[in-house]
Amino acid sequence: MRWQTGTAVLEVRGLTVDFGGVRALDGATLTVECGSVTALIGPNGAGKTTFFNCVTGLYPTHGGSATWRGKELIGLPPHGIARTGLSRTFQNLALFPSMTVLENVLVGAHLLGRAGFLRGTLRPPGVRAEERRTRRAVEEVIEEIGLSEVRDEPVAGLPYGTMKRVEMARALASGPELLLLDEPAAGLSDSEVEDLRRLILGVSERRDLTVLLVEHHMGLVMSMCGHVAVMNFGRTIAEGAPAEVQADPAVVEAYLGESA
Repeated sequence: MRWQTGTAVLEVRGLTVDFGGVRALDGATLTVECGSVTALIGPNGAGKTTFFNCVTGLYPTHGGSATWRGKELIGLPPHGIARTGLSRTFQNLALFPSMTVLENVLVGAHLLGRAGFLRGTLRPPGVRAEERRTRRAVEEVIEEIGLSEVRDEPVAGLPYGTMKRVEMARALASGPELLLLDEPAAGLSDSEVEDLRRLILGVSERRDLTVLLVEHHMGLVMSMCGHVAVMNFGRTIAEGAPAEVQADPAVVEAYLGESA
């Protein structure tokens, strides 16, 4: 089935998660349209990263559904969800410090492989051709994200902003249709945030990607995203265009307090 821009491709309804006696998500909802750049925002502790972790299979849920292109994600393991076309970055970098940029990005490309363990071990001609295709795809991602000059450098010695780009490159290496970015602007300078904005928009356009990001940098969100959802205490309290959400009294109260 061909999905057209503007069609709802990720639909989350009534997502509920309990950690002991704490309800981290309380019926959260979200709609992401094909080809959009959508932001999920909210105060610290609102449940945004928990939401990501449930949609990508890292956390079990206690209610609700999450469908991607009509396929239910809840109950699938993380690798199964990744194979449906979702890929993500993490709030705290999850790179392999002693490995090079190239090696880290190659890890993200493992889903492109179709060879089983035995064929991969024996490496017949078909497997070798597959490895060459994967390597070319990874090299293209490294160049696209602007990492060619450091491709053979260990990740541990790179600036923080560069490491953030390595993680994005690794997420892109699997050829996703939906890219989930967890606080990509955290820890970046103003100039790096502007570079990030151009990078995300460029990658989204070139690769025909749908993007969903959790972010606290409101300047980035309002200048880049066509749709914004706001969470507070595990619930979605507003959803719509950036200007509409920014003016919503419930959103103002969530961020600034009732007196505002």
